[in-house]
Amino acid sequence: MQDMPTCVIYLRLSDSRTEEALDGREEKLRAEAKRLGWIVSRVQPENDAPRRVGGKMAPASAFKRRAVRTASGEIVRDPDTGKPVMRVIRPGWQSVIADLKTGRASAVLAEDLDRACRDPRDLEDLLDACAQTGASARSLTGSLMLTNGGNDSEIFMARVMVAQAHKSSSDTSRRVRDAKARYFGQTYQGGLRPFGYAHVADTEKYHRTLMVVPDEKDMILAAVADILDRDISLAAITRDWRARGALTVTGKPWTSQKLRQALIKPAVAGLAVFGASLKPAPWPHILERDTWEKLKAKLDDPVRRNTTGNEPKHLLSMIARCGICDDGTVLYSMGVGHRGGRGYACRNAGWHLRRNGRHLDECVEAVVVEWLELYGKTALKPPPRQAGINAPALRAEAGRLRTAKREQMRMHSAGTIDNDDLAEGLREIRDRLAVIDAQLAVSDQPDPLAEFRDAPALAVWRSLTLPRKRAIVRFLVEVTVYPTARRGPGFDRASVDVTARYPGGESC
Repeated sequence: MQDMPTCVIYLRLSDSRTEEALDGREEKLRAEAKRLGWIVSRVQPENDAPRRVGGKMAPASAFKRRAVRTASGEIVRDPDTGKPVMRVIRPGWQSVIADLKTGRASAVLAEDLDRACRDPRDLEDLLDACAQTGASARSLTGSLMLTNGGNDSEIFMARVMVAQAHKSSSDTSRRVRDAKARYFGQTYQGGLRPFGYAHVADTEKYHRTLMVVPDEKDMILAAVADILDRDISLAAITRDWRARGALTVTGKPWTSQKLRQALIKPAVAGLAVFGASLKPAPWPHILERDTWEKLKAKLDDPVRRNTTGNEPKHLLSMIARCGICDDGTVLYSMGVGHRGGRGYACRNAGWHLRRNGRHLDECVEAVVVEWLELYGKTALKPPPRQAGINAPALRAEAGRLRTAKREQMRMHSAGTIDNDDLAEGLREIRDRLAVIDAQLAVSDQPDPLAEFRDAPALAVWRSLTLPRKRAIVRFLVEVTVYPTARRGPGFDRASVDVTARYPGGESC
């Protein structure tokens, strides 16, 4: 007696707003399997359903193209363009193909051909698997029919119908893309709301817009001022936002990367984006465009290293230097002493230098506050702004030059240009970037001591956050800690050298 075929039921859900739930659809497929005399070995769902965001359903897409990777995880690139090779990858469908190839199942049952495979490459995977083991494939609608590996007629019809479905999806994608281009700058194109904004309800189609959320706007402005004017890192701002219980637009805790993405999104500068193009949008801006471009340039700078990672939690950690080491080794915060009090220590030579953290902080703070009170309003005046510098244009040119630099390096890797051409091109780009950086440095310099201009230094210092205090210490003084020269209790202030980087400084 011939064994009954075992089949995998494949269910793909792409839009829960218009399609039945998976359970009801599964019952229909099980009934069809029973009619065919197939034993259901398992049900493989492929849930592409949209996520609920902010009370609304974000639409799903039939195409989720991802970069193709090798077994080692390396991205496969086109040899001519250098761009990643992209294709639709559905793990559930791949597991069905694996079952057919290994003989764990001898058939697959789906609702329709375009539910199973709309991409021709997915169909070829199915045809190969069926031909290899003599497996069969069926659909409820009859659009998919492969019997014992498939005959020429069945394979021909499957390829024709998949090609038609693929063209239909491509046409829909083209129409959506053309509509976005046609209404570019006239309407909000949809998707998750940008942080700082909310969707305006009951607006006319193709004339959607956003309105500012006041509390989120204030958070954005404060964060931008911290980054540009106070040299506070994204990590420090992220920690502060998390401590305050602030959440992203998806209701999740903030990370440095998510904060960076929220701040440099063109929408916050009142800009709509389509491809690489920007255009004024129909909603109000939170950041002036020049400020946004300055922020984006700073956060996109490849040499910037304080956008991620842990932010030090003590004033002088990784700022104060060890006076024993001659290579500028910094001190780290750690627990010291038999009572576990906080301190600073050098990691070299078995922690050869350790000092009391509270006393060292107080020593340095006293010098910094005294300098700010006596000299802060005169020694460091607000930097002048040089007239005639078009900062936005310079930043845009710098972006184009960096893109050109990457393109030249790609062409050199592909053998299109030789070493001499590469060296000449990079030299010209480097020289122009140096000029641009010098001009921007003059136009973009923030006031390093803005808070102290018209207020008592001690009161202002006590009101500052730790990241801002660290930025001022790093900017104003050099701290070097030496071994103590005396024994006994108490803090040896003579072993700490705090030298101001600007006129008027005294050593502690």
